[in-house]
Amino acid sequence: MALQKAPWINYGWLEGFIQQEIAHPTFGWYAAFLQHVVVPNFRLFGLQTFVIEFSLGVALLFGILTRLAGGGGFLWQVNVALGAFNVPGEWAWIWPLLSLPLFCFAFTGAGRILGFDRLLEPALRRRAAAGRAWARALQYAV
Repeated sequence: MALQKAPWINYGWLEGFIQQEIAHPTFGWYAAFLQHVVVPNFRLFGLQTFVIEFSLGVALLFGILTRLAGGGGFLWQVNVALGAFNVPGEWAWIWPLLSLPLFCFAFTGAGRILGFDRLLEPALRRRAAAGRAWARALQYAV
């Protein structure tokens, strides 16, 4: 999905979708935020959307900081769902289908089996045992 909204194709269908969210708001405050903050700064938010979605996809595909990526992806999907819930033609059942696997990734540490987290976890555990606070904090992300 990230490549469909890439900067080199003027962020694809993202602006039209945001306009649909403004026209059919789930929450008035959310539509006001989109209209008065996001639309005037669309290039910044479009780039942010591309970078975040691409990063989440790469992290989940390769098992890099899987818990962090799963939690971030879950929150990202909840954000999209809140904005799109009243948009005509959107499928309400799709949001749990997209959100719940990300929630599971956040709490299972799936990257520890076949991903890069399998390599990161022992190194972080050793550094955390040696008293490194950054390693102890990062250990929760793998």
